[in-house]
Amino acid sequence: MVEASVIVPHYNQPALLAFCLESLERQTIARARYEIIVADNRTPGGVEAIRARFPRVIFTTAEERGAAPARNAGLAVARGALIAFTDADCIAAPDWLETGIDALGAADLCGGRILVTAADEARLSPVEAFERVFAFRQRDYVEKKRFAATANLFARRTAADAIGPFTNGLSEDLDWCRRAVALGFRLAFNDRSIVSHPARRDWSELVRKWDRIILERWNGFSRASVRGRALWLLLAAATALSAAPHLLRVAFSPELVRLRDRAAAAGVLARIRVWRAARMTALLTARSA
Repeated sequence: MVEASVIVPHYNQPALLAFCLESLERQTIARARYEIIVADNRTPGGVEAIRARFPRVIFTTAEERGAAPARNAGLAVARGALIAFTDADCIAAPDWLETGIDALGAADLCGGRILVTAADEARLSPVEAFERVFAFRQRDYVEKKRFAATANLFARRTAADAIGPFTNGLSEDLDWCRRAVALGFRLAFNDRSIVSHPARRDWSELVRKWDRIILERWNGFSRASVRGRALWLLLAAATALSAAPHLLRVAFSPELVRLRDRAAAAGVLARIRVWRAARMTALLTARSA
């Protein structure tokens, strides 16, 4: 009987997906205890080459584009009493699944640790240095913001069924976990269950990430009234001004050891906060015209 179902959403990252699946096939628990499900968003050219390399992996198709519909498609075919979510560009530690399953003994949902890796640790790009400090702060997400990133999230199937499907167009992991908490399910952080996720390397990748997040926040924001629009503008201004206090995190983060990397991360921090504020303001202006 399958105990756990690992769900991996995927779109057009075949090389990274192969590394991910290799790590999932090398878990410390018996392979018969878990299934691996790749939910593909109709990758151009298909995924037959990957399917042939990993015959034990279950492949399903999500017709609607997006990570949320892909995860929903994975859930639709999952047979496990426990669900484990990760991303196609993640590498799971050998005991990731074992420690994640253990953590669900004391919680309904658990967010595991996410290590941000660089292409060359000796030569971090400015954006990689920034991401090492600020990306995937899973403990903070769980303990302060009451959600966990789906790059490393475990859930009981009974909880997943009660929460319902992921919502496309929103920050789906935040929305899904907060619905879980509102229903009374216990969310915890598990430091022992680890995946590695590559840092974004350059400015264009970072901007694409934040453009998506801002649009997701916009979709979930109540802005129909004058008060709502004013609050959005206030949030934009706060975003621009928030770089200053976050400089302390850069200065003292254990994720960076070289002064040049701290300086580079600080520069990206200031730049991306101003860019985010400008993008938020432009979005409100364009949609209100």
